[in-house]
Amino acid sequence: MESSNVVIDDTRLKSNNHEEEDVLEDDSPLERVVVTPNVGTSNENDEVTQPSTRVPLLDSNEPASWVRRLHNKEDVIGDVNKGVRTRHQIANLISFTCYTSQIEPKKVDEALNDEFWVLTMQEELNQFERNEVWTLVPRPKTTNVIGTKWIFRNKSDENGNIVRNKARLVAQGYSQIEGIDFEETFAPVAHLESIRLLLSISCVHKFKLHRMDIKSAFLNGFLQEEVFVEQPKGFVDTHHPNHVYRLKKALYGLKQAPRAWYECLTQFLVDNNYTRGSVDKTLFIKRDNDELFIAQIYVDDIVFGSTNNTMVHETN
Repeated sequence: MESSNVVIDDTRLKSNNHEEEDVLEDDSPLERVVVTPNVGTSNENDEVTQPSTRVPLLDSNEPASWVRRLHNKEDVIGDVNKGVRTRHQIANLISFTCYTSQIEPKKVDEALNDEFWVLTMQEELNQFERNEVWTLVPRPKTTNVIGTKWIFRNKSDENGNIVRNKARLVAQGYSQIEGIDFEETFAPVAHLESIRLLLSISCVHKFKLHRMDIKSAFLNGFLQEEVFVEQPKGFVDTHHPNHVYRLKKALYGLKQAPRAWYECLTQFLVDNNYTRGSVDKTLFIKRDNDELFIAQIYVDDIVFGSTNNTMVHETN
């Protein structure tokens, strides 16, 4: 890319002589060129040659207009309308390409042969350990054991570049037995009308709404039933290959997982002085003197806002 800067001095105008200014592009340091009309010599064709005076531009405080040299479109390599990628965009693109897998495996064996997917699967299991989801126990003889399955997805940005590999370990809920592995499965979900009403309330009270996405939300819901699942493929304990996991908290794919998560979140909000709506069970309201805080739950997404920004920051 080639560019040059030229300074046009607008402070040389005088009321008597009405001086005009011109711009020259040169490889030498920036100079101001002043052309004075009606002064000069005439040639045989009666053309007046205007003498020009070059004055070094030393004062950086003078007002100036910067002019960029134009280029022909034929001289530009590539599509002119796309522009040029910044260093930050190029660095992100390189990072996505070098540290993410560009394939989406259909089977566990394909994922285990890719180092990036192995790291992603290990990160998913680390979430289980941090949340104390399960414990390894001997296989029971008279209890149903639910299988597990890996699901692999590639996350892309708006430009179609793969930015993240996501591996999710889910339970095969279709093998659950009612009355043994689960009882109630119903969990309330916010309707679109309730969200519209929340938007209307925020407009009336003039406060902003925020959105919160709970990461691995279902892993926080406590189970009331005794549920056992198989060890995940590719990560079987070598010392206890016949053991199974006893679940303390819900796992994705279980029929009662949404209900367990809703009950856990409801108990937390009620303990912090929130009031659950009598008609809409996914709406929670908290009042502090004249301040209002509203939260709407949609599975693992929460939309909330308050007339007091301090309460919003405390929630975050």
